[in-house]
Amino acid sequence: MATEVDSGYSFRKTVVLVVAVEKLKKGLICNTGFKDTDLLNLLNDIFVQEEIPFENTEFTFASFPKYKCIKTSQYSIRDSHNKSMALQQFPGNAKLVAVLLQGLNTQREEKITMSFYATQSLSTHQQAVTLGLAGKNLYLSCTLVEGEAQLHLEEVKNIKEVKNEDLLRFIFQKSAFGSRFTFESAACPGWYISTSQAENELVQMKPEADQKYIREFLVLS
Repeated sequence: MATEVDSGYSFRKTVVLVVAVEKLKKGLICNTGFKDTDLLNLLNDIFVQEEIPFENTEFTFASFPKYKCIKTSQYSIRDSHNKSMALQQFPGNAKLVAVLLQGLNTQREEKITMSFYATQSLSTHQQAVTLGLAGKNLYLSCTLVEGEAQLHLEEVKNIKEVKNEDLLRFIFQKSAFGSRFTFESAACPGWYISTSQAENELVQMKPEADQKYIREFLVLS
């Protein structure tokens, strides 16, 4: 399909060609002869060089942050009230609960395998991590369900093989506040891993504004 620029350019060429033909006819009538220089001038008029306008458009594409696993370590993670993470079976699945453990009950505590990831999208005081249950192929993940972030335990054979957008729900942004840490979901910004003030309640995701829940944790080697 011809554009407005193409149409204007063709019109000008047509006008130049008509003028050239008229000049040729006039030269023949006057019997002055038609020289090589006359032909050259006509060709210059017809094939005059013109700048053709164009638009230079830059395209940008949305992309997911690039994460690269740099190391993995094992820790105990307890909330600021010293409640430990324990695995509890519920109908159809297992979930983490926060409980105070003493004596032999300390064996119930789940050690956390924390993998650290390098990425350019975080500020200097944040560290991208994944959180798995040591000795198990279960990893914490966060997804948005009906406007609320929900914490899940997902089975993953090898977290290092999970890439790009499939990895995002497993990523938490670990931020330090003195000796305590928070874990914000990368997939659901503004939502944090949290525990209840009460004991033996589910570990879940809560927004930063919800001060009824505990979202600061101790990370113990």
